[in-house]
Amino acid sequence: MAALPSIVAFLCAAAGGFFPSASDTLLTELRSVGTFQHAFRLTISPQGGVYVADIDRNLILLLPDDHTSAASAGGYGWEASTFDRPTGLATDGLNLFVSDHGNHRIQRFDRSLNFVSSFSTRDTSVAGMRIGYPLGVALSRGGDLFVLDGENLRVVKFGPAMRFERSFGDIDDHRARLRRPLKILVGSNDHVFVLEPERLLEFDMFGHYLRAIGEGVLSEARSVALTENGFVVLAGDALRWFSERGEPSGLLRARDLITEMPLGPLEDAVMVGDQLFLLTTTRLHVFRVSVPDR
Repeated sequence: MAALPSIVAFLCAAAGGFFPSASDTLLTELRSVGTFQHAFRLTISPQGGVYVADIDRNLILLLPDDHTSAASAGGYGWEASTFDRPTGLATDGLNLFVSDHGNHRIQRFDRSLNFVSSFSTRDTSVAGMRIGYPLGVALSRGGDLFVLDGENLRVVKFGPAMRFERSFGDIDDHRARLRRPLKILVGSNDHVFVLEPERLLEFDMFGHYLRAIGEGVLSEARSVALTENGFVVLAGDALRWFSERGEPSGLLRARDLITEMPLGPLEDAVMVGDQLFLLTTTRLHVFRVSVPDR
């Protein structure tokens, strides 16, 4: 049976937020899917393909829709296409890159989850390009790959041909130095965002520190998604919206979301157009974000 629409009003600040009205914005649940063991990360291709990393089963899942057949890759192991905790996903629509945490490598698949290649730099003699325990991956518009290096607490950038370019976040001033990085994203302007439990750091594509967002507001952050006009951060049991200027613009407690199936612990989020994809440990919930006509 199709999911029944569920609606919750979202209260937000009026000053410059993603939502234009303080009380009129609605989140309508469109559907929920999945029976994950411990879903952790989510990404959506330009064609609409939805990929989920289930870290307990060491699987990458391509969820089926009207245009896509279900597929999966993985299982625990060291061989090609197996994982030891897949911690991050990034896709350009043709390729899917997966950070394979315990195996200290990045694996590449095609959009149907057929294995293409993998690379590891932990044992290289070039200190700046070493990656250990990768926590996430992100892609620029030009095909640059940014890897969140969990062992050395930095970002490592590779060009489109996987040629090492630079690393940053480990030797800058104290404002830009990574402490407890969790997730990495690249925005439409190719700026790099790294989430930590109490702040969101922004760098340009060359690794220059630009600003910190959410300091003094965030705590227990787990994930961040980019919106058309800002950011939404999953922090504790709530969704916190920030404007493009980095100002807090809204707060929604998870317990106030109305869903057909129970909402489990929040893990990840992606915003595509007017749809919010909210990943919990066991299911993916999809909401439409709208402002009713007056």
